[in-house]
Amino acid sequence: MPTPLPSIKSILPRSFFGRAVLIVVVPILLIQIVLSVVFVQRHYERVTQQMTGGVLDAVAVIIARSNTLPASDLDAVFETDLARALELDLAILQALPDVTVSGAAWYDLAGQEILAVLRKDVPGYLGAVLRNDPDRAVFWAQTKHGLLQVSIPRNRLAPTNSHQLLVLVFLASLVLVTIALQYLRLQIRPIRRLGAAAEAYGRGQSVQLRASGAREIRAAALAFIDMRNRLERQNAQRKMMLSGLGHDMRTPLTRMRLMLSMAELSEDREALETEIAHLETLLNSFLDYARGEEGARLVAMDPAQLVADLVARYHSAGGKVEMRVSSPVPRKMVLREGQVERALDNVLGNALEYGEAAQVEISADQDILTIAVEDDGPGIAPADRARVCEPFVRLDQSRNQNVGAHVGLGLAIAQDILRAHGGKMLLTDGQSLGGLRVVLQLPIEPELPA
Repeated sequence: MPTPLPSIKSILPRSFFGRAVLIVVVPILLIQIVLSVVFVQRHYERVTQQMTGGVLDAVAVIIARSNTLPASDLDAVFETDLARALELDLAILQALPDVTVSGAAWYDLAGQEILAVLRKDVPGYLGAVLRNDPDRAVFWAQTKHGLLQVSIPRNRLAPTNSHQLLVLVFLASLVLVTIALQYLRLQIRPIRRLGAAAEAYGRGQSVQLRASGAREIRAAALAFIDMRNRLERQNAQRKMMLSGLGHDMRTPLTRMRLMLSMAELSEDREALETEIAHLETLLNSFLDYARGEEGARLVAMDPAQLVADLVARYHSAGGKVEMRVSSPVPRKMVLREGQVERALDNVLGNALEYGEAAQVEISADQDILTIAVEDDGPGIAPADRARVCEPFVRLDQSRNQNVGAHVGLGLAIAQDILRAHGGKMLLTDGQSLGGLRVVLQLPIEPELPA
């Protein structure tokens, strides 16, 4: 089966700067090509044909006069005013000279046209050479008195320095392209700054941005700044509300615990204490999800050590967790303090809660760090894997209903943390244990931002 040809879209540059360069450079290249073709056709071909034809008319007159005179009078014909004016060097030879290189070079466009005119207009033409002497052209013709050698200055047959126009046009185009590229770079710089600020804000960082550039770019930057300010105000209000909510909810729960502690031991007391503990767990889950990554500072840490410490905690608690490093991983990465550990804790906790054993594999490929957690539980159907990462979603039909008390926020929190770091979370089928495999991918950033 033949390989399909790549589409135009796959060949074009993906960046806006690359496409803008094409918009500027391609028309200039086309103009250069058209100008070169037209210039070569009109200048090299037509002008050379006219100049060579004019000189050959004079040579034809001299040859015609020599054919009517005896051999003793040839010198007078070859030294006429016309021959001296055209700087012609004429001589009768006994035999055609042994010329190793004849004709014109392949890149000598004017020489090719001169040869074409000589073959067409010189009677008795035998050959020519334009390579031995760059300043003169020599050709031979058969006459009544024998082999005639004619040497003519090249500047009589073709224009000199005819390439200067093309060189000047090329240099002018190069200067214009350089100026255009610099202008494009200055115009695209605000777009890149806006994209960097938006990407940084998606990771929880607030980068200073100043509206600059063209009117439309400034409008987009101002709109982004306004949006970011509104979101920051809403986040601040949410944080205040959550702080108040946490305080107000925990106060009655604490009073209820105090009241139960003074009551007699009974089944009802144990049941109420269980429900209060459940309420506190739900409240903490809601608050953790609502706070997100707020307050977490960026620090440089060893990802492999982070995973090893978390696995050791589960080992000490009796969990069956195996850790494996399948490829060299970076010793330092810029991560939000406690956030990746929290995401991995949620995923690993789910794996051990819905299965009996788990396996953690850490690897690095170019600029991506991958942490894969696999369990031997019942797994999740492919159709439900996207929905299970949404907040407050539980797939009890695919997991054991009698394990833990959850509200469906573990994977949602983990996914938000990965997105805040510029990474992503994938759910696939298990490769070795047969259960669910959760893949956490993080971009490798070895240094703290300035």
